[in-house]
Amino acid sequence: MKFGVCIPNYGATSSTESLSQVALEAERLGYDSVWTTDHLLMPRNSGTPYERIYDSVATLAFIAAQTKKVRLGISSLIIAMRNPVAVAKQLATIDSFSGGRTLLAIGAGWNEKEFGFVGSDFHDRGRRVDGSIRLIRSLWRGETKFEDERLPQRFQDAVFEPAPQRKDVEVWVGGTSDAAMKRSIKLGDAWHPNVFPMETFRPLVSRFRELTGGKKVDVCVRIALDVRAERAEYVGVQGDRRITLTGNMAENIRVIHDLEALGVSYAVLVPSPQGKTDTKDQLDSIGRFAEKFVA
Repeated sequence: MKFGVCIPNYGATSSTESLSQVALEAERLGYDSVWTTDHLLMPRNSGTPYERIYDSVATLAFIAAQTKKVRLGISSLIIAMRNPVAVAKQLATIDSFSGGRTLLAIGAGWNEKEFGFVGSDFHDRGRRVDGSIRLIRSLWRGETKFEDERLPQRFQDAVFEPAPQRKDVEVWVGGTSDAAMKRSIKLGDAWHPNVFPMETFRPLVSRFRELTGGKKVDVCVRIALDVRAERAEYVGVQGDRRITLTGNMAENIRVIHDLEALGVSYAVLVPSPQGKTDTKDQLDSIGRFAEKFVA
């Protein structure tokens, strides 16, 4: 299994210094990738760490300029709140500046108030996500025309340069609904769910395998990491129970083994899942985990 690290562009302890420190240490330790998290305009008292957040794309450019080898991703970009042409251009630019290191995970989004704040239709977001993935891929591949009935963006004889170094930049699709799973199978390179306790997560993976119909699609998860945590799970921002990798490395080995047995090939570790972990503890978590799991 490969591992990435979600850097702290959100939460009470986020800062430009913490972003740089965690990203550079992840690269030094041999992690495969670093990731930002995406939100734009959360409602006050949302119960989430995302009311304070640096822009996910701009932060990725900031980190690209400081790193040399580590891949650069967003987990997960809420594309239905953004102009997909602008996103395609921004990420292609970062890809060019970084020597072809970009990745992208896309999610449908879940906070209806946030959609309203930015003037985006929450109830039609799924179909617009589908169209946006197709649009971004078409531009990256050098196609000159595009039209989709759900998107206002349409063009003919358009020029998109410079293209990403790899025309098929990896696109992962987040979410655990049937619609999200089907989207990842049809339009993505991987399915990107959060990890829930195994009694919940195993049936989800089984359902995903049913929907693939035998097609090979990678499972690349997002999972919390806190070596100071006393319990191996926490409650996510939507009230769901999620697994935490802790300082108990024997338990972590069991969790990683269980995930690998389910076919998980990649894990994005989140060392500040609730946006409150200070930089020193985040660095300690990724360091101790790397000693055991990162080759």
